[in-house]
Amino acid sequence: MSDSAVRGWCPGARRPMRSGDGLILRLRITGGRLSSDRARAIADLAANCGNGEIDLGRRGGLQLRGLRDDSLAATLAELAVLGLVDADAGAEAIRNVVASPLSDRDDTAAGDAFALARALEGALVADEALRVLPAKFGFSVDDGGRFGLAEVPADVRLRLTREVVLISLDGDAGAATVPAGEAVSASLRLARAFLNLAPRLDPPPRRMAALVARLGADAVFAAADLAPVEIPPPSRDAAPLIGAFATHVGVGLPFGRLTADQLRLLADLAAIDLRLTPFRAVLLPGAPAAILPRLAEAGFIIRPADPLRFVAACPGAPACASAAIETRDLARRLAVLNPAAGDVWLHVSGCDKGCASSAAHAVTLVGRDGALDLVLEGRPRDAPRLAGLNPEAVEAVLRSGMLIR
Repeated sequence: MSDSAVRGWCPGARRPMRSGDGLILRLRITGGRLSSDRARAIADLAANCGNGEIDLGRRGGLQLRGLRDDSLAATLAELAVLGLVDADAGAEAIRNVVASPLSDRDDTAAGDAFALARALEGALVADEALRVLPAKFGFSVDDGGRFGLAEVPADVRLRLTREVVLISLDGDAGAATVPAGEAVSASLRLARAFLNLAPRLDPPPRRMAALVARLGADAVFAAADLAPVEIPPPSRDAAPLIGAFATHVGVGLPFGRLTADQLRLLADLAAIDLRLTPFRAVLLPGAPAAILPRLAEAGFIIRPADPLRFVAACPGAPACASAAIETRDLARRLAVLNPAAGDVWLHVSGCDKGCASSAAHAVTLVGRDGALDLVLEGRPRDAPRLAGLNPEAVEAVLRSGMLIR
């Protein structure tokens, strides 16, 4: 079985993954902040050493696609010069930290999420005992402002307030409160608690939510010497990301994909830097609204209500060796069938791994043996309502309106 066929496999720079279009190399960008110079250099590497296509991952990282074996050494050497590659695969694998993108621009932010995320990354890398954490085990740092991370999957969640940091676990509503200066050490204790408790169960859970479901959050907090309290959810409306605002200009990426040329354009138009987000969007803080038409012409999404924002699709065949179907042309074709969607309603997955989304959606299409299975209100591995469909049959079912909420 190839690495690309393994569920849970996470590529890195030091540990690239082979797929249908060549090697995939993932860059973990601290806090999602990328300077224009680094963005241009990454674009050049993507064009010269890969196929020119780049994915924005669900944790705000960048994936260079289609790299050739004979260009890998030179790519890694250039990334090292740029400071974008870790010393070893273990160090890069542990840096699964996502942060609110605009702490320095949002006057409602309770603190500096970028600084806390950087400190947490450094502590994770320094603690070699934590490198046995599951590959997808991750952390989020929410600044408590308009651009929150409540919808971003994370095993350990940190949310800044004016007084303390709230630390919660995926799968539970409680949180421990710690002073800001203790947030990193408390997060590491929770990671160690997971490593201590998970092996005692059969089978051992691979994510915090599964551990919480079986032992309860109180047991995990106690193992980390923390005392949780019940807290209300964040009382804020999600701020719009796409369009022009006082804080930033934001653009969406159809299916989280951009090209080397598009990345160069973003670098050229940036006023400060680029902010990579886990929302299939790139933000340009301080940029003027006048650049939006140029970005639209280049293929970016500039309208919050664009139907492409409400569909998810993995690279599909032939780009992915695991995929049984082409995905993104089909997703574009079907996106217009539910133009009033307020969130992602359709997920087109080339296989049942669900790389584009781990959430349940109103409609999920799964590639199997060259055909499509249709899952309602579920995930790719759930039982389908209909199986063995072709694209025309799927479109006819969806056009009937019966399956669209």
